[in-house]
Amino acid sequence: MTGLKKVLGIGAAFALAVALGGCAGHSEPKKAEQPAQKAPAAQVQKKAEAPAQKVSLDKWAGEWNGIHKYLDKPELKQSFEQGAKKKNMTPEAFKKDLMERRKCEFNGLRIKGNTVEFLDGFPKDNAKTISKATYEFSENKKFSYGGHTYEWDIFKAKESNAKYPILFLMPIHGEEGLMHFHMRYGSSIDDMMKQERWFPAFIKPDSTMSQIQGEIAG
Repeated sequence: MTGLKKVLGIGAAFALAVALGGCAGHSEPKKAEQPAQKAPAAQVQKKAEAPAQKVSLDKWAGEWNGIHKYLDKPELKQSFEQGAKKKNMTPEAFKKDLMERRKCEFNGLRIKGNTVEFLDGFPKDNAKTISKATYEFSENKKFSYGGHTYEWDIFKAKESNAKYPILFLMPIHGEEGLMHFHMRYGSSIDDMMKQERWFPAFIKPDSTMSQIQGEIAG
Protein backbone atom coordinates (compact mmCIF):
# COMPACT_ATOMS: atom_id res chain seq x y z
CA MET A 1 0.00 0.00 0.00
CA THR A 2 2.18 2.91 1.17
CA GLY A 3 5.23 1.30 -0.44
CA LEU A 4 3.50 0.88 -3.77
CA LYS A 5 1.77 4.26 -3.74
CA LYS A 6 -1.29 2.47 -2.44
CA VAL A 7 -1.05 -0.50 -4.87
CA LEU A 8 -4.64 -1.51 -4.58
CA GLY A 9 -4.04 -0.09 -1.11
CA ILE A 10 -6.56 0.75 1.52
CA GLY A 11 -6.83 4.37 0.43
CA ALA A 12 -6.35 3.95 -3.33
CA ALA A 13 -9.75 3.61 -4.84
CA PHE A 14 -8.99 3.42 -8.52
CA ALA A 15 -5.25 3.23 -9.39
CA LEU A 16 -2.13 1.14 -9.08
CA ALA A 17 0.95 3.26 -9.37
CA VAL A 18 4.18 1.26 -9.08
CA ALA A 19 4.99 -2.01 -10.80
CA LEU A 20 5.30 -5.00 -8.47
CA GLY A 21 8.81 -6.35 -8.15
CA GLY A 22 9.87 -9.98 -7.97
CA CYS A 23 7.07 -11.33 -10.13
CA ALA A 24 7.97 -13.13 -13.29
CA GLY A 25 10.47 -11.80 -15.80
CA HIS A 26 10.37 -14.16 -18.74
CA SER A 27 13.36 -14.71 -20.99
CA GLU A 28 12.96 -14.41 -24.74
CA PRO A 29 13.08 -17.58 -26.85
CA LYS A 30 16.52 -18.33 -28.23
CA LYS A 31 17.20 -17.96 -31.94
CA ALA A 32 17.63 -21.13 -33.94
CA GLU A 33 21.29 -22.13 -34.36
CA GLN A 34 20.65 -23.02 -38.02
CA PRO A 35 18.29 -20.37 -39.38
CA ALA A 36 18.30 -21.92 -42.88
CA GLN A 37 16.40 -24.93 -41.57
CA LYS A 38 12.75 -24.33 -40.71
CA ALA A 39 11.55 -25.97 -37.53
CA PRO A 40 8.17 -27.74 -37.46
CA ALA A 41 5.28 -25.42 -36.58
CA ALA A 42 4.59 -27.22 -33.29
CA GLN A 43 8.22 -26.81 -32.25
CA VAL A 44 8.20 -23.10 -33.09
CA GLN A 45 5.05 -22.58 -31.02
CA LYS A 46 6.64 -24.34 -28.06
CA LYS A 47 9.68 -22.08 -28.20
CA ALA A 48 7.54 -18.97 -28.40
CA GLU A 49 5.78 -19.70 -25.10
CA ALA A 50 7.46 -18.06 -22.12
CA PRO A 51 8.03 -20.50 -19.27
CA ALA A 52 6.17 -19.91 -16.00
CA GLN A 53 8.30 -18.58 -13.18
CA LYS A 54 7.65 -21.14 -10.46
CA VAL A 55 6.84 -19.64 -7.07
CA SER A 56 6.68 -21.19 -3.61
CA LEU A 57 4.03 -20.49 -0.97
CA ASP A 58 6.95 -19.87 1.40
CA LYS A 59 6.86 -16.27 0.16
CA TRP A 60 3.58 -15.82 2.06
CA ALA A 61 4.36 -18.04 5.04
CA GLY A 62 2.92 -17.00 8.39
CA GLU A 63 -0.33 -15.71 9.87
CA TRP A 64 -2.40 -12.96 8.28
CA ASN A 65 -5.43 -10.82 9.16
CA GLY A 66 -8.02 -9.76 6.59
CA ILE A 67 -8.03 -5.96 6.23
CA HIS A 68 -11.79 -6.03 5.60
CA LYS A 69 -12.39 -6.92 9.26
CA TYR A 70 -10.89 -3.58 10.37
CA LEU A 71 -13.00 -1.32 8.19
CA ASP A 72 -15.92 -0.91 10.59
CA LYS A 73 -13.74 0.17 13.51
CA PRO A 74 -14.70 3.63 14.85
CA GLU A 75 -11.03 4.61 14.97
CA LEU A 76 -11.09 4.79 11.16
CA LYS A 77 -13.94 7.30 10.81
CA GLN A 78 -11.66 10.30 10.39
CA SER A 79 -9.43 8.39 7.99
CA PHE A 80 -12.39 7.65 5.73
CA GLU A 81 -13.28 11.33 5.74
CA GLN A 82 -9.74 12.31 4.76
CA GLY A 83 -9.49 9.64 2.05
CA ALA A 84 -12.89 10.53 0.63
CA LYS A 85 -11.98 14.20 0.36
CA LYS A 86 -8.99 13.36 -1.83
CA LYS A 87 -11.20 11.30 -4.13
CA ASN A 88 -14.04 13.83 -4.25
CA MET A 89 -16.37 11.28 -2.70
CA THR A 90 -18.55 11.22 0.38
CA PRO A 91 -17.08 9.27 3.31
CA GLU A 92 -19.98 6.83 3.02
CA ALA A 93 -19.37 6.17 -0.68
CA PHE A 94 -15.62 5.93 -0.15
CA LYS A 95 -16.04 3.34 2.61
CA LYS A 96 -18.63 1.34 0.69
CA ASP A 97 -16.39 1.17 -2.37
CA LEU A 98 -13.42 0.04 -0.30
CA MET A 99 -15.40 -2.63 1.53
CA GLU A 100 -16.67 -3.96 -1.79
CA ARG A 101 -13.15 -4.25 -3.17
CA ARG A 102 -11.84 -5.95 0.00
CA LYS A 103 -14.75 -8.30 0.72
CA CYS A 104 -13.70 -11.84 1.61
CA GLU A 105 -15.39 -15.02 2.89
CA PHE A 106 -12.70 -15.69 5.48
CA ASN A 107 -11.04 -13.35 7.96
CA GLY A 108 -7.64 -14.88 8.56
CA LEU A 109 -4.99 -17.06 6.94
CA ARG A 110 -2.32 -19.40 8.21
CA ILE A 111 0.21 -20.47 5.59
CA LYS A 112 2.85 -23.10 6.31
CA GLY A 113 4.74 -25.08 3.71
CA ASN A 114 2.27 -25.86 0.93
CA THR A 115 -0.73 -25.80 3.29
CA VAL A 116 -3.19 -22.92 3.63
CA GLU A 117 -5.74 -22.64 6.44
CA PHE A 118 -8.69 -20.33 5.98
CA LEU A 119 -9.96 -18.98 9.32
CA ASP A 120 -13.22 -17.43 10.52
CA GLY A 121 -11.31 -14.83 12.53
CA PHE A 122 -7.81 -13.58 13.26
CA PRO A 123 -5.23 -16.30 14.04
CA LYS A 124 -4.25 -14.75 17.38
CA ASP A 125 -7.89 -14.97 18.54
CA ASN A 126 -7.92 -18.77 18.27
CA ALA A 127 -10.10 -18.58 15.19
CA LYS A 128 -11.72 -21.72 13.84
CA THR A 129 -10.57 -23.27 10.59
CA ILE A 130 -13.15 -22.92 7.81
CA SER A 131 -11.15 -24.93 5.33
CA LYS A 132 -7.66 -26.31 4.84
CA ALA A 133 -5.92 -27.53 1.71
CA THR A 134 -2.52 -28.12 0.16
CA TYR A 135 -1.60 -26.13 -2.93
CA GLU A 136 0.88 -26.39 -5.74
CA PHE A 137 2.04 -23.70 -8.12
CA SER A 138 0.27 -23.65 -11.47
CA GLU A 139 1.15 -20.55 -13.50
CA ASN A 140 1.62 -16.78 -13.63
CA LYS A 141 -0.94 -14.51 -15.27
CA LYS A 142 -0.54 -10.84 -16.10
CA PHE A 143 -3.31 -8.28 -15.84
CA SER A 144 -3.64 -4.55 -16.41
CA TYR A 145 -5.01 -2.05 -13.91
CA GLY A 146 -4.73 1.71 -13.81
CA GLY A 147 -2.51 1.73 -16.89
CA HIS A 148 0.05 -0.66 -15.39
CA THR A 149 0.72 -4.38 -15.82
CA TYR A 150 0.89 -6.72 -12.83
CA GLU A 151 0.97 -10.44 -12.29
CA TRP A 152 -0.82 -13.04 -10.20
CA ASP A 153 0.94 -16.18 -8.99
CA ILE A 154 -1.66 -18.94 -9.28
CA PHE A 155 -1.91 -22.02 -7.08
CA LYS A 156 -4.25 -24.99 -7.37
CA ALA A 157 -5.42 -27.25 -4.54
CA LYS A 158 -4.31 -30.86 -4.64
CA GLU A 159 -7.53 -32.02 -2.98
CA SER A 160 -10.46 -32.49 -5.34
CA ASN A 161 -12.93 -31.39 -2.67
CA ALA A 162 -11.09 -28.21 -1.61
CA LYS A 163 -13.43 -25.34 -0.73
CA TYR A 164 -11.12 -22.91 -2.56
CA PRO A 165 -9.67 -24.83 -5.52
CA ILE A 166 -7.68 -21.91 -6.94
CA LEU A 167 -5.76 -19.08 -5.25
CA PHE A 168 -4.35 -15.94 -6.86
CA LEU A 169 -1.57 -14.31 -4.84
CA MET A 170 0.39 -11.09 -5.36
CA PRO A 171 3.86 -10.52 -3.88
CA ILE A 172 3.98 -9.00 -0.40
CA HIS A 173 4.60 -5.27 -0.53
CA GLY A 174 4.37 -2.11 1.57
CA GLU A 175 7.14 -3.20 3.94
CA GLU A 176 7.98 0.42 4.79
CA GLY A 177 4.36 1.10 5.73
CA LEU A 178 1.53 -1.39 6.02
CA MET A 179 2.95 -4.71 4.85
CA HIS A 180 0.31 -6.71 2.99
CA PHE A 181 -0.57 -8.75 -0.05
CA HIS A 182 -3.61 -9.11 -2.28
CA MET A 183 -5.31 -12.35 -3.24
CA ARG A 184 -8.33 -13.91 -4.90
CA TYR A 185 -9.98 -17.30 -4.52
CA GLY A 186 -12.37 -19.30 -6.65
CA SER A 187 -12.82 -22.29 -8.92
CA SER A 188 -12.28 -20.78 -12.38
CA ILE A 189 -9.16 -18.90 -13.46
CA ASP A 190 -11.06 -17.14 -16.24
CA ASP A 191 -13.81 -15.97 -13.91
CA MET A 192 -11.29 -14.80 -11.32
CA MET A 193 -9.38 -12.81 -13.92
CA LYS A 194 -12.59 -11.01 -14.92
CA GLN A 195 -13.07 -9.61 -11.40
CA GLU A 196 -11.42 -6.31 -12.31
CA ARG A 197 -11.83 -4.48 -9.00
CA TRP A 198 -11.88 -7.29 -6.42
CA PHE A 199 -8.69 -7.35 -4.35
CA PRO A 200 -8.98 -8.85 -0.84
CA ALA A 201 -5.96 -7.81 1.22
CA PHE A 202 -4.23 -9.40 4.20
CA ILE A 203 -1.91 -7.75 6.71
CA LYS A 204 0.37 -8.99 9.48
CA PRO A 205 -1.22 -9.43 12.93
CA ASP A 206 1.18 -6.90 14.47
CA SER A 207 0.09 -4.12 12.08
CA THR A 208 -0.87 -1.01 14.01
CA MET A 209 -4.06 1.00 13.81
CA SER A 210 -1.93 4.02 12.99
CA GLN A 211 -0.61 2.26 9.87
CA ILE A 212 -4.12 1.33 8.77
CA GLN A 213 -5.38 4.86 9.40
CA GLY A 214 -2.59 6.29 7.29
CA GLU A 215 -3.35 3.96 4.38
CA ILE A 216 -7.03 4.80 4.32
CA ALA A 217 -6.45 8.52 4.67
CA GLY A 218 -3.95 8.41 1.83
